[in-house]
Amino acid sequence: MSISKIEIRNIKGISHECFNVQLKACKPNLLVAPNGFGKSSVATAFSSMNTQRMDLADKDHHKEDLKLEPELSITVDANKLTADKTKNEIRKHFDVLVVNSGLTPKAKKHFKGAVSSTIEVKPITICKIPAKADFSYKPGDAKAHFGQNGKILPNISDLLKDSRLLDAIQDVDLSKFTQARIQTAVQAIVDRANQQNGSAAVISQWILDNCIQELRAVTILNSVSERLVQYGAVDSEIEGFFAAYQIASIHAADPKTFSAATDWLYYVTVKAHYQDLLANFKSSTWQWAKVEETKKKKELVINFPKAHQLSNGQRDIITLVVQLHKTLYEGSKKPLILVIDEVFDYLDDANLVAFQYYVTSIIEEYKARNQVIYPIILTHLDPGVFFDFCFNKHKIQINYLLSKPIGKSKDILRLVEFRDSDQYEDMVRPIRDFLDKHWFHFHPDAHEMADEWPNFLRNEWKSSDSFKGYVNNELERYLTDKNYDAVAVCFAVRIAIEQLIYILLTDTVWQEKFIAEHGTSNKLEVASRAGIDIPESYFLLGIIYNTNLHWNQGRDYVSPLVSKLNHPTIKQLVSNVASAAENQGNPS
Repeated sequence: MSISKIEIRNIKGISHECFNVQLKACKPNLLVAPNGFGKSSVATAFSSMNTQRMDLADKDHHKEDLKLEPELSITVDANKLTADKTKNEIRKHFDVLVVNSGLTPKAKKHFKGAVSSTIEVKPITICKIPAKADFSYKPGDAKAHFGQNGKILPNISDLLKDSRLLDAIQDVDLSKFTQARIQTAVQAIVDRANQQNGSAAVISQWILDNCIQELRAVTILNSVSERLVQYGAVDSEIEGFFAAYQIASIHAADPKTFSAATDWLYYVTVKAHYQDLLANFKSSTWQWAKVEETKKKKELVINFPKAHQLSNGQRDIITLVVQLHKTLYEGSKKPLILVIDEVFDYLDDANLVAFQYYVTSIIEEYKARNQVIYPIILTHLDPGVFFDFCFNKHKIQINYLLSKPIGKSKDILRLVEFRDSDQYEDMVRPIRDFLDKHWFHFHPDAHEMADEWPNFLRNEWKSSDSFKGYVNNELERYLTDKNYDAVAVCFAVRIAIEQLIYILLTDTVWQEKFIAEHGTSNKLEVASRAGIDIPESYFLLGIIYNTNLHWNQGRDYVSPLVSKLNHPTIKQLVSNVASAAENQGNPS
């Protein structure tokens, strides 16, 4: 399944938006949009659903107008599912979890009405604490009940305290063990085993040689035995069968107590897991997040110290990881929509790697369980950040909420494809250097291609001057708020900055080194070595001119550029560069 649309009405800053997306199962899905665009509205829409309906807080209604009815719809394989105040079709088919930093302000009253406030991280509730219960098992009683050769039964006392037991009996209906047909088959094997003589090892070998097919035919025992062997909880198939026999017998004797004991074992397993998880992050004796049991509500919770006692990065990564792992212990079999809401603002390189590890681990765990998960990561960050520090770029799905069609950039992207695509390798090799030097970067000399220029490219661009005239015109259109070619603006900014620096190089040797260098950043480094004082804004605009324009079929080149170019500060910096270039004469 894939989610192809998200439609939102009357939630926070969104009146009505329909986002065309491609959200793939079991892959990291990035939803990228600039700050202020409405990412928090998307997160709020998903987090405001209960199982029955949309339950939106008053403050989260669009314009805080309670008359405006909120609505969230998703389209899954052409089927539209909607949640509003009267229904929730989404939660009928999906579980939903929204992960965020968990920061909340807390006010405290002091003497004579004075008030102070602190920022705290809300505790995360993991689960309810069940009543403590043990399995009704005594090895001696089990052996006696088996009969004369009960000595062949393994002591499963330790197994009944092992989380692998839960994995072994998962989705196995132990209640069927009491069916007459199964009891008859099992008792026949028990009777034959009790007729044998010798040590436990000898009798076990006899059963393996003579009764193994009959044992394997008892589906309940076979399923549990196979898993016990698979998980390393027992040493052999026969040991697995007689461990499974005892487990099923314990359940048959008292199903209610058995269920209570498995609930307690599950709780103990979950608690230990979170203790180990938090221990992985502890690097000092500083106050740390703790796994604690609340007496009043009887809940297992993660309590955090005050926000100032953790770095922002520590807080975000711990909160993220705890909430991610919570999904593994909810017990639902529905596909999970996991929305991760802008948690990367304070993550350094190491924490970004940690984030990748835990998200991909959760994905792999879901795949191992044959379950489906849609990790949706809301961010304003350039996807390049994630390519540098995190996900495999071939697995990550990037979706721009502020998505722009190729539009005017179609022709210039065709030129990029011609330069880079393998299908043109034989044709382009002789002229690739010319494109890089004279078209894609500043060069003091114009160049024109005649016979070499392919007929599927714009004919007027066979002259580098003509091409640069086009990108400069698109730069002007951008600065005057007209419809513009975003990729052309990228080229124009790059060429203008390179020209401005080149003119400052009075030494021809340095000029030649500058022209020979590949990449604008490297060219600026050459100029720095030559003693040129380069304005800081030229480096800052690397966010535009360093855009990776190397060809990748299906990639959205336009949306990330538009997102950056829409920022007023970026636009002002570009305007300053354009004015400086115009004062020195347009690039030629």
